[in-house]
Amino acid sequence: MVALVLVTVAMGPVFILATSAINVASRIEHNLIASNLSQEGIEVIRNVRDTNWLNGAVFDNNLSAGIWRVQWDTVGGGLMAVGSNPVLKKNNGIYNYTAGTDTLFRRTITISKPNSGELILTSSVMWIERGNISRNLSTESHLFDWR
Repeated sequence: MVALVLVTVAMGPVFILATSAINVASRIEHNLIASNLSQEGIEVIRNVRDTNWLNGAVFDNNLSAGIWRVQWDTVGGGLMAVGSNPVLKKNNGIYNYTAGTDTLFRRTITISKPNSGELILTSSVMWIERGNISRNLSTESHLFDWR
């Protein structure tokens, strides 16, 4: 009986440590995914800018100031209105808004134009973790008309 009590007391911290490790691993995974999704949002807009240049258009063609949604295959003029800002879906490892299983993540891209030769991009990814804890990660980039 005494041995059983000692084993039970000794195993308590082990279970607490294991639970804590699982929670930390989950938070790290979510932060990593959010960081990559945020950077992808910036890269999508950069791709639109580069496509404009290749097509001989002005660098900010179809890149209006405002808050938008984008996905990896957005091309010139493919900015989507935020609307209700649905969650991103994951389909075979690719995040999009049309097919796949729902994820925790929502992404917005804010475009502002401080002058005629610059765009300021802020890509924000929001998600809710267990216990209704709201998380947010943002990436900022400046694009210039340097051509």
